[in-house]
Amino acid sequence: MNNAPAIILDATDPCSPLAVPPARTALLLLDFHSFIVGSQPDAGSAVVARAAELRSWARAMGMLIVHCGIDFRAVTPASRKMAKRANGVHQKMMEGGVDAQKSIAAPESLAPTPGEYLFYRPPSKVSALRGSYGLEAFLDSHNVMSVVLAGFSTSMCVLNTAKDAADAGFVVTVIRDATGDKDAGVHDMILSKVVVGQVHVSTRAEYTAAWEAKDKDEDDVVSQLATAKIVD
Repeated sequence: MNNAPAIILDATDPCSPLAVPPARTALLLLDFHSFIVGSQPDAGSAVVARAAELRSWARAMGMLIVHCGIDFRAVTPASRKMAKRANGVHQKMMEGGVDAQKSIAAPESLAPTPGEYLFYRPPSKVSALRGSYGLEAFLDSHNVMSVVLAGFSTSMCVLNTAKDAADAGFVVTVIRDATGDKDAGVHDMILSKVVVGQVHVSTRAEYTAAWEAKDKDEDDVVSQLATAKIVD
């Protein structure tokens, strides 16, 4: 069993997400496609709600917002084990008249807005960082050191992106209640035992409250220094 702490909230620890300023942090919203969201328990409503709250908070903090999705116009090579399934989904989407490039954020509360970014990857790439369209290079070019993950599915894109980003040297945080999987047991097992040795795992409330407490402490220090200077 992995005994690593779920999240390290000490801003003086260089591995903590709180040690990286918001301007160098990116929120990655993973696979909020209509067909994926709709296949989740309760149509993913709780996860979508927490992710929308997280997105609003992150935007106010000055973090980059990046929507990551699947380009189902790309055909998966037959040599990939997932080819039949991926190409079958592509065919159904096309038959239904669904524009794959516009289905990334079916929930209106998560629709991309001006100032946010979109990156797509072919179905044969499960990690959002391993797509053909330069997400990792984009993050590097914006001096991003820390990524926060929300979305679907824990056993697929979330898991692969989390481990891939950690291997690439990013500080990685997965928001437990802003991610989801069809199998709740698998979701819990992955976040409590599989990735916790490499990444931070937190609820939305715990993560945002830690940042707010950090900002308050810093404001208090500045206020104390200013008062001391006046007294002097």
